[in-house]
Amino acid sequence: MLKFRCLLASDVDWLTESANDPEVAKYSISVYPITEHEVGEWVKKDLDEGSSKYIVAEMDGEPAGELSLWLRSGAGKDRHVAWLGIAVRRKFWGKGVGAGLINEAIGLSKKSGCKRVMLGTIEGNERAIRLYGKFGFRTEAYESKEVYIDGSWRNSFIMGLELAPCEPKVAQASMSKDKRPKTSNRKKTCVRQALNRDLDELNRLQNCSESAKSTWLLPPVTKEETKKWYEKLNSDQGKYCLVCARGTKLLGYLHFKVSHLPFPSVKFEEILVDVEQEPDKTAGALVEAIEGFRVRYGYRRIFAYAPETSDAIVDALASRGFRQNGAMKDYYFIDGHYVNVAVFAYP
Repeated sequence: MLKFRCLLASDVDWLTESANDPEVAKYSISVYPITEHEVGEWVKKDLDEGSSKYIVAEMDGEPAGELSLWLRSGAGKDRHVAWLGIAVRRKFWGKGVGAGLINEAIGLSKKSGCKRVMLGTIEGNERAIRLYGKFGFRTEAYESKEVYIDGSWRNSFIMGLELAPCEPKVAQASMSKDKRPKTSNRKKTCVRQALNRDLDELNRLQNCSESAKSTWLLPPVTKEETKKWYEKLNSDQGKYCLVCARGTKLLGYLHFKVSHLPFPSVKFEEILVDVEQEPDKTAGALVEAIEGFRVRYGYRRIFAYAPETSDAIVDALASRGFRQNGAMKDYYFIDGHYVNVAVFAYP
């Protein structure tokens, strides 16, 4: 019989053992080997921040697996969505631990007021995919050939489960391209890394309610919040931000991250363009710049995400050869409607 409890700092030893098990780690987002100190720092950080819920399943008094449930907690347009992660120690495979953890996660998500639960899994992890399917999770999008496992490139799948109706959904008319301003300015623009002097302009963009619709942000955003957001950029951790600038004025930015093997790709965190200042050209310039970044530093692929209502961004991705591989259903809540977020891959 399974019993559930909260994650404790003392769980570090068996978490490290599980994370370093090749059969467990190859289908997780971790890159093994990992030290017990690193796992301890991760546990401490997450417990201190409190942005995720962690539950341990015990069988016969021994830890058998754990779940993480990440919630935006009211800070973004995806605050009705919970992201689920599950890991089961190998010696407890086939004993119902995974099913028990999923049941617990669904119950926690409902209690937290979530309408959707999302998770990611990898091609080849058929045991987990079948289990998720039994609980009603369905594949909504995929990131093509994202991860390298055992000598081959494999797709990663994004699966979703609706806990409560997401209504109303966005009306098709609201996606009209005729609403975009047709401005023109011959002054030269450039795309470069974000700098300290850009903080006020970054904050201005993040507080433009129309422009920020392409991101998870919910204006108003304080200058202190923008500063903290900016200070999380870190090249050692693969976190960057490119801005499209005309002189000292910013027309948009692309916040992204990069990873090494087995996930050697570039991924969008968010892209925002000023809807009043040539959004099509700005989006095109930022997408072109990220393509150059990929080539220059040898990353394999780019994965991009954008609400289907963000016409300038969606069009820029499509025109540069990005292929849409589905969408996360009803992922954002914008202007009183639920909006799908499209998933793109390049090349």
